[in-house]
Amino acid sequence: MPEDNHIIHAEDAATLHNSNMNTTASEWHSDEVEDIIGQMPSWIIRRGVVLVGILLAGVFIGAYFLKYPDVVPARVTISSANPPVKLVARNSLPIQHLYVHNNELVASNTVLCVLANPANYKDLETVEGMVQEIDTTIDLHTELLKIKVPTGLQLGDLQYNYTELYQAIEAYYYFYNHDVYTSKIRTLTQQASYYGQLNRELGQKEQLLQEQLKLQHNRFKADSSLLTDKVISRMEFEESRKKMLDQQMNTQSNKSNIIQNNLQQEEYQKNITETTLQKHSEENNLLLKIREAAKRFAGAYSLWEQNYVIKSPISGKVNFFKYWKENQFVQTGEGVVMIIPPTQAFVVRGNTGINGSGKIKPGQQVLIKLTAYPFEEYGMLRGKMVSRSMVAMDSTFEVEINLDNGLVTNAGKTIPVQPQLEGVAEILTDDKSILQRLFESVYGKWRR
Repeated sequence: MPEDNHIIHAEDAATLHNSNMNTTASEWHSDEVEDIIGQMPSWIIRRGVVLVGILLAGVFIGAYFLKYPDVVPARVTISSANPPVKLVARNSLPIQHLYVHNNELVASNTVLCVLANPANYKDLETVEGMVQEIDTTIDLHTELLKIKVPTGLQLGDLQYNYTELYQAIEAYYYFYNHDVYTSKIRTLTQQASYYGQLNRELGQKEQLLQEQLKLQHNRFKADSSLLTDKVISRMEFEESRKKMLDQQMNTQSNKSNIIQNNLQQEEYQKNITETTLQKHSEENNLLLKIREAAKRFAGAYSLWEQNYVIKSPISGKVNFFKYWKENQFVQTGEGVVMIIPPTQAFVVRGNTGINGSGKIKPGQQVLIKLTAYPFEEYGMLRGKMVSRSMVAMDSTFEVEINLDNGLVTNAGKTIPVQPQLEGVAEILTDDKSILQRLFESVYGKWRR
């Protein structure tokens, strides 16, 4: 046992000696490392400071020169300058006649379809053309002589109006063909002509009577001298005087006849004038009745057309909805057809909130992202600000934008022409550098 204890103590002593030796070596090595680490080379410090300075200068320079604009968003709608027109039915009726096809180009005022009604549309068109000629002509008399008034027409609700017009035209034809005024005027003119001829004869007779009266007067003067000289008797003188007086009476009677004939001739001229006026008055009244009847028919036709006829108010392409053939029943107020005009220009209008709206000015660049066409694939439309409303309505301002290249995006892709496109516009306002924005932010916080 003592030997074992001696061995154990020897081993412990050896172990303790080794441990002390290791601790001393470790401490010695740590001091050397600390000396090396504690003495950093000066070139590293100098180059590090320069590098950091260059980096900071680069950051500040980049922050000064690198600019980007503020963006004010706006919801916009792009539509053609001439928007499409939706035509609706005014009555719940079947389609009687359809005159166009889907996607057909039509001119303005083209008849597209006619709803079911008792009238024959072709007959109504015939009468309407005649009514237009009557209503627009200046010389209605000449126009009526060229018009052939149709009969046996199927005009439905407009039959009464056409009958009124037809009777007015027939009354004028009767007046024109049985022109009693012209016959009366012709007779009066002939009688006045007879009196004129008689007056000319009486005028010639007046000249002869004046010559005879002059001769008789000279003879009476001569007989007066002879009576004074007692060459002739008193009875012969009285006989000469009687002849002179008779000649004077004949001359006066002829003058009275001339005056009477002139009065009668003037009476005939007066009758001619009055008859002519009566003729013109009655003719004008008949023509006026025709014009009034034509206007009443035109008014009734316009009302009928509104109820049963669908016309294209503009030029464009026909686009049917759920009605595309005859005998389909349409409901009042339902859209029957849409006319899409040829698109030449586009109008961009939208609205933006109050926030940042004060920075919006005409001429600013605008980028428009279309809802139906993702800008990552199709790109964006470029435009410029035109105007912004002066006041806000419902907390929004109205804006108007012009497109730079129509529907061609900045990616070079063309958006198909459509009646309307929705999107979001980014209005690019002031360009500011990062450094400027940083100082504005710090200055704003300092002021607060």
